[in-house]
Amino acid sequence: MRALAGPAMLLVMVGGFLVFRLTSKEEAPSRDFIALEFAGADSDRTGSCYSLETVLLVSREGNPSRTWTSPREDVWTLELDDVVQGHGGPIRIFQTFTFEKVDELVRLTSVEASTGYLTGVEQNIDQFVRAAQAQRSTPVDRCLEPGATGYLFAPRR
Repeated sequence: MRALAGPAMLLVMVGGFLVFRLTSKEEAPSRDFIALEFAGADSDRTGSCYSLETVLLVSREGNPSRTWTSPREDVWTLELDDVVQGHGGPIRIFQTFTFEKVDELVRLTSVEASTGYLTGVEQNIDQFVRAAQAQRSTPVDRCLEPGATGYLFAPRR
């Protein structure tokens, strides 16, 4: 009888986890939201020619956990959280970005981060856009047209 307790307990635990995963839904922005053009850091908030999805994909470092939350309509917060080995043991590293839809653009409105990471909105925008450029990412449709302009955008030749 005791021999069945271990496998039965494992079955209950696995079953409970599966039920939890199947009934819970992770919060995430809609496809329409992440497909919007990412706004630049200039005073006019000119479009960068890259979608929010693109700038987030190309700027990934490591494999942090990603958690999306929405404090209100058309506003999404992305928290990147990781644990790395430091000199004195494990260290938590995080970055939290808040994005807001304004007209047909997505603006980065605030940044919080662990020590050693950029927290300036303009600095992070520039870092996102330059990462997309460095990867030669595909721009949004409007920037595929000859003569298109965007924040820090240099058309392909």
